[in-house]
Amino acid sequence: MLIPLKLVRDRPLQQQLFEQLGDLIASGGLQAGTRMPSTRMVAEQFAVSRITVLLAYERLIAEGYLETIPAKGTFVSRPAVAAVRCPMDVQSGAHTASPIPCSGGIGDGRIGRPDPALFPITRWRALMRDAVSRVGAGAATDHAGGAVQLRQAIAAWLSVSRGLAVAPSQIVLVSGRQQAVHLAAHLLLYNGARAVVEDPCDDRTAATYAEAGAEVIVVPVDHAGLRSDMLPEGPAALVHLTPEHQRPLGVLLSAERRAAVLRWAAQAGAVIVAEDSDGEFRYGGMEAPSLMNLDHEGRVIHVGGFAASLGPWVTMGYLAVPLAMVEAAHAARRLIDDSAGSVECGALAEFLQSGAYARHLHRSRKIYMSRRDALVEALQRHFGTTAAGSAGLHLAWELPEDLGDGRDFAEHARRCGLEADTAGAANRRVLLLGFGMLSETRLQLGIARLASETQVLSASQRVG
Repeated sequence: MLIPLKLVRDRPLQQQLFEQLGDLIASGGLQAGTRMPSTRMVAEQFAVSRITVLLAYERLIAEGYLETIPAKGTFVSRPAVAAVRCPMDVQSGAHTASPIPCSGGIGDGRIGRPDPALFPITRWRALMRDAVSRVGAGAATDHAGGAVQLRQAIAAWLSVSRGLAVAPSQIVLVSGRQQAVHLAAHLLLYNGARAVVEDPCDDRTAATYAEAGAEVIVVPVDHAGLRSDMLPEGPAALVHLTPEHQRPLGVLLSAERRAAVLRWAAQAGAVIVAEDSDGEFRYGGMEAPSLMNLDHEGRVIHVGGFAASLGPWVTMGYLAVPLAMVEAAHAARRLIDDSAGSVECGALAEFLQSGAYARHLHRSRKIYMSRRDALVEALQRHFGTTAAGSAGLHLAWELPEDLGDGRDFAEHARRCGLEADTAGAANRRVLLLGFGMLSETRLQLGIARLASETQVLSASQRVG
């Protein structure tokens, strides 16, 4: 089998294989169930190293495009649902950047929670037991940036899953995303500095930067992510983005706007804090290259964690910082959290290095995608509308005008057994619907009940 790809030598070959194979699968050029040629055959066809092909295959497997069947081979997974329109199309000039608090988001974690039933508890218990048995054995290898083994494992995972060529020294461990935001604030901000955030955003992010003495400037989000044309003029210290799955509207920052944000950051002297929110679960077409991959000036900090993929009970997070910031980032971490390592670090490192994490993601992604598809289909069938979100564990649904106030409708949806909330005070017409915790049947029944009761309520209001 020959694959119709065209590789050029002036771009990373692994990234090209990953993107072009993913495009073929997403477009139906490689149909579900198709057996893929071996890595050796692909390497020979394109005159590249076998390891290059192997790494591209591993990334496609981690993303859910391919699946491996023991003793049979590697096959194309079933096609993902096509990306849908974002409900937050903003007309040009409708908003302006302004030094006011962010209009709110899903900072309380009620929407888009992972299913605890999917947590690999048996494997995790064994890893924790092994990690406990090794307590003290690796003390000499601990580092100010956190446990060395885990930093090595995360650097290797980012290479496979994001195509990021970062050294373990560039990985700084933190206890969750909020500590990552605090570290970024400590590292980059000072009284009077300007910090740009998305609108809407996670309100804790804006509050953290404001408490650090920064002037917080909000810039609106539309169907293609942050409105890069509305970024403020003049100097700025940082811009905080959630480019892979905007929090809370769920949109992907377009390739054009990624380039525009990088250009703006260079002019403003700003650092981009790119939070890979829910990025492990993507269901649509190929994502744009990460901002850190596109960065050639050392202006991007990549923030990630495991709360979405494993659950909030696995608290470890990390920052991948540019080489020039390594020493300062480790020094800032020591001021915020001087722990050198933990049992959890050892268990998580082994979980990543053994391939168990990639297998967990592959299995979980299929389950979550099926739930997402059921929710999208139910909304289309009962309301004639769809919702945005090609990643993560929640969708953003723009409510039809005849459904009343968004806050009241969100409460009504919760009574129907759904995870629901509005996207903030300025986005009450956008309903966030979580699907991570609910089965396909519960999602379909919940939407059906919501539609039925909405019709009854509307009829009674017309009679009244």
